[in-house]
Amino acid sequence: MAESTGAKLRQARLAKSLSLSDVAQATRIQPDKLAALESDDFSRFPSMAYGRGFLVIYGKHLGVDVTEQALRLEGHNAIHTKEYQYLHNTPTGPLSEDSIAPREQSPSFMPLLVLGGIVLLIVGIFWLLLTMRRVGVSLW
Repeated sequence: MAESTGAKLRQARLAKSLSLSDVAQATRIQPDKLAALESDDFSRFPSMAYGRGFLVIYGKHLGVDVTEQALRLEGHNAIHTKEYQYLHNTPTGPLSEDSIAPREQSPSFMPLLVLGGIVLLIVGIFWLLLTMRRVGVSLW
């Protein structure tokens, strides 16, 4: 019987004298998830996509080819449209104007105009104060 992918991962890890916590720190995968991969237990992952992704990361880290196992997990929990009856029984017709999302409006120049007005006001006040100082008029 051929050796399982999990057993290959465990042997490669032990051959490199790495603990599960060492690998967990390097790969950012929790040690219990690594142990699940080594025991070929994919039921401990929220979905097969997580299991497949972690398997690929773990395999790359240890230099173990896991492509065969990853391909077997590819369509394991795939959702098919045939399971959703409403996708097949609904007649499709032209969309009404209400169902079409409105186009995005172009950006407004109003904030730029307000900012420009504020800058002009500050420059004008500064110029007035300098002119009054030069002429010798004191505000205080």
